[in-house]
Amino acid sequence: MALPPIFRTRRTRSGVSELYAAVLMIGVTISVGSLVVAAASSQFGLAADSASLGSSIQQTSAEVQLGLVYVAVPPSGSCPSYQGFQEGTTLTVALFDFGSAGFSPAGFVVNSTVVLGSYGTVGPGALGQFVVALGSCAHHSGLVILAYDSAGDEVQFGT
Repeated sequence: MALPPIFRTRRTRSGVSELYAAVLMIGVTISVGSLVVAAASSQFGLAADSASLGSSIQQTSAEVQLGLVYVAVPPSGSCPSYQGFQEGTTLTVALFDFGSAGFSPAGFVVNSTVVLGSYGTVGPGALGQFVVALGSCAHHSGLVILAYDSAGDEVQFGT
């Protein structure tokens, strides 16, 4: 009895084994994943750089470049203590003007509270101290301080 033709021919199967296919898929997944992570981190870096560049351009165009030297809160007897430090109702802010124009603050915003007043002028290359009267007790850490003038220049600092 003769064998059917299907059994007489020997077929050779060429291809990639399952082990090699799994290793290749893992390699492709890691490569694509690393490209996605690199693109995302690059995008975050560009966003952060553009934000800081925008604030630098705003200060440079106004010829006002301020730096925060220190923030102090003198103790007040009516305020409680915070982590061993006495809180106070006034805030002393020292600013140094690195720019080529003076800065005369029209007011300060301390933690979303606007504090208006008449303050002196910081000349170019000079240090100015401003005493800001707060409406309540505060401590020197964790403050967001924004100084602005009548010309629309503003600078924000954090302690």
